[in-house]
Amino acid sequence: METSILDFCKIKFRSLLRPLVVNKTILYSGVADWFVFSLFVLPSYFGIRLVFFDLTAIRFFEILLLIGILKKDQRKKDFISLLRRCSNNMYVFLYMFVVTYTNLIHPSVNTIFYWITNVVLVIYLVSYLVVYEYGIEKFLAKIRKCVWIIVCLSPLELIIGKSPFSLLDTLNKSVTASRFGSTRITGNCTTPNGYAMFLMILLPLFCYDWKKNKINLGKNKILISIIALNIILTGSRLTMGTLVLGLVLCFFLQPRTQLKKSLMFCAIALPVLGAIIYLLRDISFFQSILRTFFSAVDEILNTNYSVKFGADAHMLYNSSHYRELLWENTILGDWLNPWLGRGGNYRFGMYIDGYRIFSVDNFYVGQYITYAWPGVITWLLMSLSFFRDMLVCFIRKNILGFVMMVSFICYYISLWYLDQLQTYMCMAALFGIIYGTRYKERYKVNSTR
Repeated sequence: METSILDFCKIKFRSLLRPLVVNKTILYSGVADWFVFSLFVLPSYFGIRLVFFDLTAIRFFEILLLIGILKKDQRKKDFISLLRRCSNNMYVFLYMFVVTYTNLIHPSVNTIFYWITNVVLVIYLVSYLVVYEYGIEKFLAKIRKCVWIIVCLSPLELIIGKSPFSLLDTLNKSVTASRFGSTRITGNCTTPNGYAMFLMILLPLFCYDWKKNKINLGKNKILISIIALNIILTGSRLTMGTLVLGLVLCFFLQPRTQLKKSLMFCAIALPVLGAIIYLLRDISFFQSILRTFFSAVDEILNTNYSVKFGADAHMLYNSSHYRELLWENTILGDWLNPWLGRGGNYRFGMYIDGYRIFSVDNFYVGQYITYAWPGVITWLLMSLSFFRDMLVCFIRKNILGFVMMVSFICYYISLWYLDQLQTYMCMAALFGIIYGTRYKERYKVNSTR
């Protein structure tokens, strides 16, 4: 008798749960694995809606992981020691202080929970797992497995018409988007731009050979190629630009031997790829790729090549122009209190020169509206404190610091044009990785697993 798809899924689900529960006892190691899986694979719209906040998958496994850590004396001692010795604490707590008092004055308990669970706890729990549970190599290997799942499932959206991850939508938050008549895949995120940013945060990690501590684009070339394809399929012209920037930065930091191999490969592959796309340029799929690419070129060079491939020149102009109006009428305007923000529940909307602006596609401006100058300054200080750790790591000949700097630079460029779109949790994970790496180096800690 043939096994149905539903039965097959049930069997696979049980196999995933097997390392979590043994003899009706929840295993700490299984919880740690599921925490990583929920962090990098499960969408933010998978969870249970409660009164004050949504109990998402990542929050559920954070609670279980914290219980597992605090339940055992040695783990609790190690975790507290890791917290106490973190040089970034002052900046993290300063930002959380601003978030807390702003969202108490303008009540938004859910926003406070969001930053505590999706950023602060992620930083410290990831650093703990890197130091005491997995070690950096095993942790990065787990991230790679998670990304393989995401990038192989997400393109199915082009066939079935919706994200495969939308089957997990229990909070009614998932979104399907299109531009110029083309489907833009959303992956495990709520928007195509968010998915592109999410992948771009992680991509530089796979340009790094963590066993040999060097940049090597050939090490995970298939995965890098599939990630790049997924980014292209999101239709995000911004992330197309950061994709090129990130790959170029990593490309030229390869050892000389590997760099020569990569240059030879590009000398052959790029002309062939260009010829294929040119010959098939009238097919809608390749037109969408060219449209995304030239939209990014147009944004940089102020040209209109993308119009030849179906882009709406007026729409693209409006998309760029309204950001200028947004900046001039918020941070440079006088209607906002520069010392007290409007809080997480504030819904922005205004008419400027005939434009109806209802979204803040600039995270920095969004932070100013929500938390005013204290929020912007403390958020930047918090972020730069971790960037400093990445730089120190790189200066001390650990190439992991460099690839994380690339992720940081590409992501923070993106935030000038987009909101964080539920992706800051992934960046917080990188902050946890760099702190865990620095902690292991400083205190010579050996992983226990």
